[in-house]
Amino acid sequence: MKDKDIASLEFAALREYIMIMQGGGNLAAHVRLAINEELTERQRELITMYYLEGMSMSEIARVLGLSPSTVSRTMKRGRERLRKHFKYNGRMFLNGMLE
Repeated sequence: MKDKDIASLEFAALREYIMIMQGGGNLAAHVRLAINEELTERQRELITMYYLEGMSMSEIARVLGLSPSTVSRTMKRGRERLRKHFKYNGRMFLNGMLE
């Protein structure tokens, strides 16, 4: 699988997690907690604007007075933090749900 394909799957998975977050239940609470605890304020803001408000990276950059590369880099770092969090902590959460 190419890096581009992997990145596309990660985007889709994160978008789905965030949409679930708007609902209820244990998974939603876990995702909401991870976003609040693992991300910086700026990362939370950008991820909310991009995934929940449907803004493009260039729109976010314009609204916040940032360069598009800063928006892209900050979001990439935020997604990476969430990916690592779910990779290492997600197993414990899923095991707890199965008990």
